[in-house]
Order: sequence, then C-alpha cells, then structure tokens
Amino acid sequence: MKEIRLAAYNPAWPKLFAQEAKALKKIFKDLSIAIYHKGSTSVPNLMAKPVIDITIEVEDIAKVSQLNQSLAAIGYGALGECGMPLRRLFKKTDPYSYNLHVWDKGHDEIAKDLLFRNALIQNPQARLAYENLKKKLKDQHQFEPEQYLFGKDRLIKEILRNAQYNGLSMVFVLLGSEKQAYQKFMQEEFLQNKSLVVTQGVNFIGALSLNENGDINKKNITKAHSQVDKLINR
Repeated sequence: MKEIRLAAYNPAWPKLFAQEAKALKKIFKDLSIAIYHKGSTSVPNLMAKPVIDITIEVEDIAKVSQLNQSLAAIGYGALGECGMPLRRLFKKTDPYSYNLHVWDKGHDEIAKDLLFRNALIQNPQARLAYENLKKKLKDQHQFEPEQYLFGKDRLIKEILRNAQYNGLSMVFVLLGSEKQAYQKFMQEEFLQNKSLVVTQGVNFIGALSLNENGDINKKNITKAHSQVDKLINR
C-alpha cells in the first residue's frame, strides 16, 4: 500500500536536481534541448513529497527509447507514456527519488508545468493555499494516492487560470472531472487506456476514443483549431 508522505522544504532539493541534470545531460547529449526542475520540490518554502520532478525537452521523442538502457544503468525504470500521450516517464528511487518526464520540443505541457511552478513561487497566497490543501488531503487520504491527486485538481486549475494558461493538452481519462467531460462529449462511458480528453487552458474542449489498434475510433472536438488537429495527429 503506497503512503503519501510530505516533508518540509529542503534546500538540498535544487542541488539534487542540478546534480541529476548533469548526469542526464551526459546521456541525452544533443537530443536534449533543456532540462527543468518542476513540481513542488522546485518551489522554495513549499512542503512537498520528497521526490524530485525533472522535465527534459527533446528534439525527437521517438528517439528516447534508444536511451532506456543507459537510463537504467543510473537507476531509471521506463514506464512509457503513463497516461499522457507523447510523454516518456522514468522513475528512480535510489539513493533519492526522481520522476523524469520527457516531452517533445514545444509541447504545451512543459509550459504548463513551468507556469504553475512560477505562479507558486511568485504568489505566497497561492503557495500557502496549495500547501494547506496538500496537508488536508494527506490526512484524509494517506494511503489513497489517486484520491490525493484528484483532490488537488480544482485548485491547480484555479491557479493556472489566474496565470492565464491557454495551452493544449490531451490525457487519458483518470480524474473525476475528466470522466464527466468524456461522458459529456462522447455520450458513453469511458474505457481505461482508450478514452482521452482534450483541454485548452483549463477548459475541456473535446474527447476521443481509440480502437484496439490504438487508432482514433471516434472524436468530438468543439473548437476547430489547427493546433488541436496537430496534437491529435501526433
């Protein structure tokens, strides 16, 4: 049973990120465009799960699998997309815990994560509200990681809305709000790993389903948008 653990801010977290970024740069070499520290451990004075979240922006996401063996040699296990199309997720737990998120260059999820990080750094009230919510959810759902994640959704969207985030995102249905949106757009129940929702900013603008071969079976997108088509076709 996985337990939610929160720790007071540790000034060593940015140093751990910097050390790990150097090791990752040696593996990704010219494939990497930039390496970012994201998530709660990147926000000074914010209580966080003691896991360093790292984003690497790459020239070609299709080439990342070629690095799996080299990443495994320094402790990273490959988890595939893990619910987010076009992402590659890796995890490392020894001697410290890291989540490595790899995205294709220019993907809006990169900007989204950095905007949220910066909003918490620049807005003490938002940072305090987020910390208090995390402590409350940890007490309520200490051994329920999904419920802990679900509980943060509304406040995260509020902070992103206030920061005027307007990027595009496509994820496999997981959260309660995503399930409701999928049912609204598609008029059917979602299927795990086959149902996706599309958002612009923090608003749902459509949904789509995949067939057994992973191709699009049906879609309903409310906004005609070349970038949406590009996101789906990727």
